[in-house]
Amino acid sequence: MKTKEIDFDEDIDFSEQAFNHRFSRIRRDELPAVVRNLRKVSSRDIKSRITIYLDADIILKFKDLAEKHDTGYQTLINNALRTIIDGDKEESEKQNLKDELLKDKKFLRKLKTALSA
Repeated sequence: MKTKEIDFDEDIDFSEQAFNHRFSRIRRDELPAVVRNLRKVSSRDIKSRITIYLDADIILKFKDLAEKHDTGYQTLINNALRTIIDGDKEESEKQNLKDELLKDKKFLRKLKTALSA
């Protein structure tokens, strides 16, 4: 029994109009502005492909969560790591604020007055 091969390219519109709709051309005089805008992109917005080994149960947990939230499991892993990083940054900022306040004699006098009242 022979099966019919499916040509997936049958549904793709290869016309020039479809191409121009999907891809926009940049004029040579616009190129410097486009490059400048690319430099403004945050490293947070740039994804890098890596290979990482994780425990199977962790991957399964993230895949289950991804299915429930209708998103990708790699996105959830990235978000979990982002939360940890941002939390560390927030703690660091809090500690810096505490250090600055402890150096501020005017603040310490006001604090002493408030506590003694």
